[in-house]
Amino acid sequence: MNKKEYTKPPTFWNIFLFILLITFVGFGGGNAIMPVIKRYAVDKYKWLDEDEFHQNVVLTNMLPGPAAIQTTAYIAFKSLSKFKAYLVVSLASMPHTFFAVGLIFAFNKIPTQYLVVVQLGVLVAITGALLGFGYNYFKKGKKVMKLSLWLVLFFTTLLFSLFVPTPYNVPVLVMILVIAIYSTIFIIRSKKSKKIESNEIKKGIE
Repeated sequence: MNKKEYTKPPTFWNIFLFILLITFVGFGGGNAIMPVIKRYAVDKYKWLDEDEFHQNVVLTNMLPGPAAIQTTAYIAFKSLSKFKAYLVVSLASMPHTFFAVGLIFAFNKIPTQYLVVVQLGVLVAITGALLGFGYNYFKKGKKVMKLSLWLVLFFTTLLFSLFVPTPYNVPVLVMILVIAIYSTIFIIRSKKSKKIESNEIKKGIE
């Protein structure tokens, strides 16, 4: 993206504050935080465009490790030198790490009923974020993919997530399975269309 299009330049300190915001405001795993990252990195600051962000979501879900840190690290490495990128990601992640360790010790002194309420609130927030995020992808996906194919892929992924135990439920295996299903359907349809075209050509010659 052209630097002139940035509404806020991706400098060392701007990225540092951005990572702090993401790690402290977001709840849950990477996909629950992705809408927050999109809100700032794509919509507000223009550090990434829509396509680049969506490609990043797919890539980080295929890789092991926290997707939020991988995405913010991508922004840092894209905008800064390697040394500054390593430094800003490491420094900005430390406060959140220390805060999390502090919470672990604090939870031992907090009554269980309060922890249950906090957990329920966090789960509701995560569920809402994931539903909204998933619905946006569904709206975009149905423009280029039939509903029947989308449902097959969705239920395949759902069954894989529910019934394949750890450590075998690696996201990259789901992606390979989805690609295999989609490629098989694409090849079958291509062969059928070629066969129909060849038959029409033969009829035209006769």
